[in-house]
Amino acid sequence: MLPLALAAVVFTPLRASAAEVTVESTSVSPSRISSGEEAIQTVALAEPAPAGGVTVDLLDGNEYEDLTYWQSTKHRVTVPAGQRRVSFPIRVQSATSAGTVTRLTAGVGGSVAETSVTVDPIDARVQDVTDFTVDKRIAPEGSEITGTVRIKSPAPVGGLAVDLRKTPYESAAVSFPYYVVVPAGSTSATFAIESAAYDRPRFATVMAALSTARQFNGVIGVPKKFSIGVLGPVRHYPGNVENFGVVGLGDIWHPFGARINLTSDTPGVIAQLNVPTDGSIPASQAGAQFQIHVADSVPVGTKVKLTATWVLGPAPVSTEFTVQE
Repeated sequence: MLPLALAAVVFTPLRASAAEVTVESTSVSPSRISSGEEAIQTVALAEPAPAGGVTVDLLDGNEYEDLTYWQSTKHRVTVPAGQRRVSFPIRVQSATSAGTVTRLTAGVGGSVAETSVTVDPIDARVQDVTDFTVDKRIAPEGSEITGTVRIKSPAPVGGLAVDLRKTPYESAAVSFPYYVVVPAGSTSATFAIESAAYDRPRFATVMAALSTARQFNGVIGVPKKFSIGVLGPVRHYPGNVENFGVVGLGDIWHPFGARINLTSDTPGVIAQLNVPTDGSIPASQAGAQFQIHVADSVPVGTKVKLTATWVLGPAPVSTEFTVQE
């Protein structure tokens, strides 16, 4: 008869180490969804996960990264110790054409399994993004703007994800999640837009999208200090997103408003604040936009210095821009 200690060694089942674990398969259910709907992805291992569990890397195979999928998974999931599989909810970005295929992979070490989910647009006659608003347009660094999206019909079971993107993509004006979920039975949802402009005023266009339905809003982040910035090209005959800038008051207290004077060092260039007739930025606002008017007599290529002077406030601040064709 074997000693008890030896018997325990003989009959204890061997467990794979984390380095030996491989992915057997991954799947999505349902495998075909409408834009904004939730699906369940399952990852199965070839053997039970060892102590501490196993982290599985999740990626999408799109030409450009699916930011909605990243937000919902953070590109990883853990299979608990002793388990072979794990299931979790996912979202993928909206489709603008029928039968759009998003390929998904799950990997551990050198082992990889693939699956896909097919996404169809939502019929705009039934569902749509009808509105996207923000509670304020300008916010100092570290503070928040509240965005609200509204859809045409109540969201289905599981809720409906509306994609959120900014242009330019790399803008450091603000940050926010890549999608917001309208809860089941509801027609609206809110999300936080955090100002990230630490050094100078910055601008971004935020888009709320569901299939081909898109709504836009412009937001501006400003530093915590008194600042001025020109936020687009300046031309003699501007378009919709040109010849404008912002004066930021940051988080400086101004309970009675802030009177700002704008001056240019170039004759023929005038900057005008978009504020009430008394020229003051209200106490409730962290700044104000201004328009730039360039006379035909000012040559293309002229460098212009704009200065904002806060009456009875901090020292003046300046910025420069070049008149473009």
